[in-house]
Amino acid sequence: GKKVGVGQEGSGVRLIADRVLSAADLDPRKDIVPFSVGIDTMPGLLERGELDAFFWSGGLPTGAVQDLSERFDIRLVPLEPALVDRLHASGEAASRYYRSAVIPADAYGKAQNGTAVPTVAVANLLVTTDRMSAGLTEGFTRTVIDSRDRIGDEVHPAQLVDLRTAIYTDPLPLHEGAKRYYRSEKP
Repeated sequence: GKKVGVGQEGSGVRLIADRVLSAADLDPRKDIVPFSVGIDTMPGLLERGELDAFFWSGGLPTGAVQDLSERFDIRLVPLEPALVDRLHASGEAASRYYRSAVIPADAYGKAQNGTAVPTVAVANLLVTTDRMSAGLTEGFTRTVIDSRDRIGDEVHPAQLVDLRTAIYTDPLPLHEGAKRYYRSEKP
């Protein structure tokens, strides 16, 4: 019966929220009062008492959550590794790409009191076709990586692209042009 921000219809957050709730044996249509709103709206609703909780998916720290934690007492709800096992066991093919992760102790200092919080993670990928030339893909990848701070002003996770992990794109193969870019950036 809690009022929960679950992301906008058709969004990745909504997909994840529905899957996580189901894996926790909760029916997202019956066991909560779902609010179809985005991260731009959810912190304010929580702060005003119009929501009891919300889901979000994004890089760490996400500005909207960081700002909320600085002005309002929140806590992050641990999503234990057993939940990932339940996601994997759901039978949904796409659920196999979820993994256990940890929100570092200092990501949201006031909300975490110096404690790391277990969570569920899934990759965000930039996708193209195998018909795009290797040269163009290499140049595009370079431009995106070189522009990540500027892009990150609008799409925060872009700031947090880590060249050490960006090559892991399972279930999709890394495009030859992207491989060339990442090889050129090796220290």
